[in-house]
Amino acid sequence: MKSLYFHSNIKVAVVLITSIFRIQKVNDNNILSGSDAKLLECLAEKLNFEFEILTTTSGGSRYSNGTWDGIIGLVQKGEADMGLSMLVFSEERYEAIDFSNSYSALEKVFVAKEPGQMPKITAFTYPFSQNVWILYALMILTASVIFQRLMFKNSTLLGSFLSVLGSIVTQGMENVRDTPWRRVLFGLWLTIAAVMPFLYNTSFLSFLTMPEKIPIPKTFKELSEAVLDGKYKCLVPKQSIDEDLLLDSGIDYLVKLGESVKKNDWKYSYEEKLESLLDDTTALLIPKPAIKLRFGSPPFINVKVSDDYSGIWHSGIALKKGFCCRKRLNSVLNGIINGGLFEKWMDEYSFTETIRKKLDLQHEEPQLQLTLQDLKLAFFTLGFGYALAFLAFLGEILIQKRFAIFYS
Repeated sequence: MKSLYFHSNIKVAVVLITSIFRIQKVNDNNILSGSDAKLLECLAEKLNFEFEILTTTSGGSRYSNGTWDGIIGLVQKGEADMGLSMLVFSEERYEAIDFSNSYSALEKVFVAKEPGQMPKITAFTYPFSQNVWILYALMILTASVIFQRLMFKNSTLLGSFLSVLGSIVTQGMENVRDTPWRRVLFGLWLTIAAVMPFLYNTSFLSFLTMPEKIPIPKTFKELSEAVLDGKYKCLVPKQSIDEDLLLDSGIDYLVKLGESVKKNDWKYSYEEKLESLLDDTTALLIPKPAIKLRFGSPPFINVKVSDDYSGIWHSGIALKKGFCCRKRLNSVLNGIINGGLFEKWMDEYSFTETIRKKLDLQHEEPQLQLTLQDLKLAFFTLGFGYALAFLAFLGEILIQKRFAIFYS
C-alpha cells in the first residue's frame, strides 16, 4: 500500500525548556530530551521525515501591528513549518497560524512556598479567633460591672473584675449575695466560666498535637486580594501568554491580577531554578502538568498548589497556514495520545525529577523530645505571672490601708 505524502524535511521552532524540550551535544551529535522532544521524534519516525530545529525564546506574543514574535512569529512568516513547546490555543493565534489537534490540557494553577508553622511564642492566642477573643473580653467586663452592682456585697469594680477573672481559672467567688434570682445569674456565669476554658484547652491541645501553618492564598481570588493589598506578588512565565489570558478572562479578580502582573512586569523564565524564586510572598503561575516536571511528585514536592485554576487551555502543534499534511499529522498524533505515550513520557520525566529531589533531600532525625524553644513561652508566662504576684504582694504591704482593692 502506497504511503500518503508528507514533507521529508521539516523546520521546527521550539523553546528550550527543561523537561519539555532540551538539546544536548554528545560527541558532535544533538541529543533531544523532554516530553515534547519525544513527541517530535515519534512523529518523525512514524511520518518518515527529518527535521531542523530553530530555537527561540518564547511561544509568541502579538505586537500592535499584528505581527508575532517567538514560535508563532517564525511559523507565521514561514521560516518554520511547525512549532511546539506546550503552545496554548488562542483566538488571536488562530488568526496567524493553524494548530494540530490538542495533545495536552493545561490547567493554569499557581504554586506558593510550602507554609511553615505559625510562631510558637503567640500559640496561646490560636485556639480562638480575633472576634472570639474580643467577645470573651467584653463578656468578662460586662460580668464584672453586673456582679459589682448586683451580686457582690460592698465590692469595688476592680475587686469584682478580679473575682470574675479568677472564676475562669477555677478560683472561687466570695461575698456573693444569696437570693433565688441571683443564683440563676450566678449559675449562668459559672457555666460560661467552665465551658470557655474547656473549649480553649481542647483547642490548644489540638494545636500542640498538630500545629497550624501560616495561612497563604489558596484560590485565585485570595491571591488577587493579597496582591492588591501588597502582601503577595504573582510571577507568570515569559514564554507564555498567561498575562494576556488573565487580562482577557472577563473575571474581575483575574483581570485585576493580570493588571498587577503587567504593571510590575512580574515574569520568570522556565530556565530559572523555580524553587529559588519562591519565598513567603511570591506565587508562580504555572500549568499543572509542569509542576510534576519541575518540582517532582509527592512526597518530595515542596510547594503548595492552589485549590482552583484560572482556566483550562489546550496545547497543540503550531502549523503554518496551508500546511499540506495536517490531516496525516493529526491521525498519527491521535494514535500517540490515545495510546498513552505522551502521558508516559511526562511521567518518566516527572519520575526523573522526583529522584533528583530525593537525592538532594537531606535526612533529618525527627525531634521527639521537647526543646527549650518549645517551652520558652511557658517559662515566659510563668515568670510574668510571678512578677505580677510579687508586685501585688508589695502593694498589699505598702498601701494596704490606703487602697481597698476588693471591698469599699
